[in-house]
Order: sequence, then C-alpha cells, then structure tokens
Amino acid sequence: MLEGRYKASLNTPMGAINGTIELVSRGNNVEGTIETMGMRNTFRGMKTRENECKFSGNFNTPLGNIEYKATCIVNNNQLELMANTNKGNFKLLGSRM
Repeated sequence: MLEGRYKASLNTPMGAINGTIELVSRGNNVEGTIETMGMRNTFRGMKTRENECKFSGNFNTPLGNIEYKATCIVNNNQLELMANTNKGNFKLLGSRM
C-alpha cells in the first residue's frame, strides 16, 4: 500500500536533507507533497502497481528550481524513491510515520 506519510532522508552532494513525503492514491492516480527545508511542494503521477508509482514535479529551493521524475516503491513501511533531476540523480529513503 502506497498511501501514508513518511519521514524521509535525501542524500545530496551537500549532505543529507530530512523531510516528509505524503502519498495519496485515487484509483490509478497518485498525488502528494514533499516537505523539506521549510518548503512544501506538490506532485502528481500514476500508480504502476499496488506498491509502486511514478510521479513528477518541481521543487523550488534556495539554489533554484529542481525538476524531477521519480519512481517510488513501498515495501511494508519502508519507502524507496529514485529521483532523476536536472541537478543529477538522487535516492531518498523513508519510513512510515
């Protein structure tokens, strides 16, 4: 099951960035929010399996706008997300809150 709120950590060249991700599914559609560094950004995408989805969005940071496409898998209460961005590829790991 994808839905839930996850405490997450993103490894970047500047070090780990902590935040939260919330996933909501409606049929085959997925949407949610990423909150980190005092900012909140939304995303939309599609469920590919019961525990997998793909989504895209833009994340505004003090260093500029980061466009991304992400693949997300939830196993039990663990979230693993791979984000392909205009600033490089990043892996985010999280656990259900």
